[in-house]
Amino acid sequence: MADRIFYAVHSTGIAYCDRQIEEHGDYKRLGFLSFATLKLDIASDCPQHLRTRIIGDAAEIQARRGEQFPVTVTQTITLGHGIRVAA
Repeated sequence: MADRIFYAVHSTGIAYCDRQIEEHGDYKRLGFLSFATLKLDIASDCPQHLRTRIIGDAAEIQARRGEQFPVTVTQTITLGHGIRVAA
């Protein structure tokens, strides 16, 4: 996701941000994908064309549920580790 959108990997998930808008001294957060639940939250004021790109990128990560995802150089997290499956 080059140019306007970039994602920042945090210990709890991925923040999708807008390089063109600053808010509170940082780039504006457009969305957040939780590693635990794989739930994507998108800001209500996120432009539609950027929303579409974020949803597409997040869907690729959501499809990897159960896989290890690198959080830092030496740490990984299991995608969807907080999802409970009904027995």
